[in-house]
Amino acid sequence: MRTLPWNRTRSTSQPPSARQGFTLIELLVVIAIIAILIALLLPAVQQAREAARRTQCRNNLKQFGLALHNYHGTYGMFPPGGVIGACAGNPPTIITGAQECGNFNGQSLGGNWALYVLPYMEQGNLWEKARPILAGGDPLDNMNNVFGHYAPPGYLCPSHSEGGGNASVYFRSLEHMSRGNYAANYGSGDLLASYNSSTGGAFAINRSYRFRDFRDGTSNTAALSEVRFRDDDNSDSRGTWVYSGMGGSAFSTGRAPNSDTPDIIPSCRNVAILPCTEANDGTQIAAARSEHTGGVHTLMADGGVTFVSESIDAAVWAGVGTRSGNEVLQDF
Repeated sequence: MRTLPWNRTRSTSQPPSARQGFTLIELLVVIAIIAILIALLLPAVQQAREAARRTQCRNNLKQFGLALHNYHGTYGMFPPGGVIGACAGNPPTIITGAQECGNFNGQSLGGNWALYVLPYMEQGNLWEKARPILAGGDPLDNMNNVFGHYAPPGYLCPSHSEGGGNASVYFRSLEHMSRGNYAANYGSGDLLASYNSSTGGAFAINRSYRFRDFRDGTSNTAALSEVRFRDDDNSDSRGTWVYSGMGGSAFSTGRAPNSDTPDIIPSCRNVAILPCTEANDGTQIAAARSEHTGGVHTLMADGGVTFVSESIDAAVWAGVGTRSGNEVLQDF
């Protein structure tokens, strides 16, 4: 008799395959391997990110170099480090707002180099807000209400960990204004020494310099470097980008980069990473500082950017700060 197809007996000689899974030990081994790989890769990723931030910080200085040279091409000189009325003395040493002047009209602290290069830093709209204020009688105390609470992106170094630099309050004092990370070279000494031709730098308050004034050579003279600040610290004026005083938008090579020696500025808060004492009598001085490991980026007056080690010889660094000191500099 023929067997019908639907009556055929299925073979049961091979059992169904059993499902395989991870044992607990195998799972723990895999997790351990992943953790080791993460531990090995994380520092490399962080280093790559910091390298990118350092590159952007360096590029910001290059942009400032182009802006300063374009400004010089237009006006035949670099912008002044800052502008202030006669109440600051002659030469100016009391670098504060109008409150100490007794006369707001034409006496208070005005613009600085960082403001005057705004049109050359693709910040023309911000400059149009600044220009009528700078032409008025009380620039410092009015500018924060309009733009002093804002820091242009190119004025901040991405490596700085304190945040965006924008002020969250609207007060007139320097300590409440917004912050930036770039500062002008006032020379190799304190504020009073910045007015001396042998110790003065690329910038000074109420003074502007031409290329021909750089007798040491523009490639041997620093124009800008970096400064640090504490974000929204209303007791410390360091990093205030519209402030032309030491520590605000100015530094001195009389202090080593990232120096442990305290800055001397009109208003500050003494902390381990930013040591300081207060004075407002011409002895003001502030170091170039950054969060980069080992030193600071520095823009030379010829437009080149170099990384200066914090262990640079003190005499060499001082020579880099002067425009007419007649120093013979070794490589740095």
